[in-house]
Formats: sequence, structure tokens, C-alpha cells
Amino acid sequence: MTEQAPGGFDVTRPNVARMYDYYLGGKNHLPADRAAAERVIELSQGHVREAVQENRAFLGRAVRFLARERGIRAFLDLGAGLPTQGNVHEIALDVSPDVRVMYVDNDPVVAAHARALLEGDPRVRFALADLRRPEEVVAAAQANGFVLDRPVALLLVSCLHFVRDEEDPEGLMAAYRELLPSGSHVVISHVSSDPLPDEMAAMGGVYSRANAPFEARPATQIARFFDGFDLVEPGVVELNRWRPEPDALPLRGVALPVLGGVALRP
Repeated sequence: MTEQAPGGFDVTRPNVARMYDYYLGGKNHLPADRAAAERVIELSQGHVREAVQENRAFLGRAVRFLARERGIRAFLDLGAGLPTQGNVHEIALDVSPDVRVMYVDNDPVVAAHARALLEGDPRVRFALADLRRPEEVVAAAQANGFVLDRPVALLLVSCLHFVRDEEDPEGLMAAYRELLPSGSHVVISHVSSDPLPDEMAAMGGVYSRANAPFEARPATQIARFFDGFDLVEPGVVELNRWRPEPDALPLRGVALPVLGGVALRP
């Protein structure tokens, strides 16, 4: 018999949002999540923790760049995951008080945490929807007061590798491109399989027993997610090489590569 938490959630099945929270040193995870996350940490020789920290830092730099230098005042964060430190709304609102942020996720666990955290600020909302269905996402966002009536930043940070090839992630991105107003931007980060295909396949096996699959992809395929957009310099690169802060430590090699980029919707 499947063990259920009081809210109806299956506590015996690892949850990718809670696993990510564990990597970041958070507290919103259960024994099944910790066991699966520890197996991924072992397979990555500990480098997955470094990778998720780099991912959060990249997200912060991208949001600040778009808010400060591109004047973006609306952020649509897909596959947002559990609230943690350095959330998109905290970063963006630090730049400008007139920013709007809409978080979207299809995980009811995430929904419960996010709504509790965000309650009371009309500038920040949450919508329960599946990023695999772009029109559903846009409709849910609009129903929650987030209308795509001006350029927005579409954030797909560390989530497209949970979309299987048979679900056509490239077609998915093409659909989002058509829904975005001109002048919008897209931000993507994605785990690359190029240097470590066997290790990535093993980690994928762990995630196959969680609530979402995992598919690392070669750099050439990741770059195609930006087709039809104009890439911002320096293009699609390892995350620590995307516009590092002036006082950042010297660049080092990346043992578990995650690639990322920012691009303009013409």
C-alpha cells in the first residue's frame, strides 16, 4: 500500500523539487527525497551540489541583467520549484518595485509552499499549470492577473531536462516563442550530457523512480532550444561563464556541466 502524507502526497516516491531543495541545503524534503538525492550526489562525485549553486547564481545574474539592462518588468518562471533563498521576485523587486512575477509549476507540493510564502503581495503570484502545455500556462497566468501585454522574461531554468524527447521540447520552445510579445526574453539552463554520458544515464535512472524523468542532452540540442531567438552575448555557455560578476573568483573547470543562455524574442 502506498504511504500517503496528510495532504494526500505519496511520501515514498522521490520528488524532484524536494531533491533540489536538499541539494541547496533546504529543509523541505522527506526521507525518500534525501535517499535519492544522496545517490545522485554519489554518482556525480559530489558535483551536483556545485552545479545547483551555479544554477542559482546564473538565475540571479540573468534576472538582474534583464531587469536593469533590458528594462523587463514581468517575469514568468516555469517549473519554479520550491521557494528558497534568492527567489526571482526577491532579486527582481530589489531592482525595481514595479516588477510582476508569476511562478508556475504543476506540482501540488510546490503550490502549497509557494502560495503560503507569496500570500499578501499582489506583485507576486503562483499558478498551477504544466509547462508542457504553453497555452494552458498562459491561460493560468492570465487568470491570476498576469497578462502578456508587454515584454516578459520567460524563465526555464533547470526544467527542460525534465521534458522527455518524445514530448518535443524543441516544439515546446517554438510554441512559447509564438506566444511571447516582441521584446521578450527567454532564459534557459540545462544539464549537458557531452562529457559524462554514462554518469548522466545513471543519474537519469535515479530520477526515473522520482515524480519526473531526467534527460541530459548534448550542447547542440540545447542550443536548438533558442532557435528563432537572438542570443545575448556570450551565447550558450557553461553557467559560470555567463556574464560573471566583476568580483567573481577566477573561472574554473566545471565537473558537472550545465549550459545556459539568455535570448531576445525579436
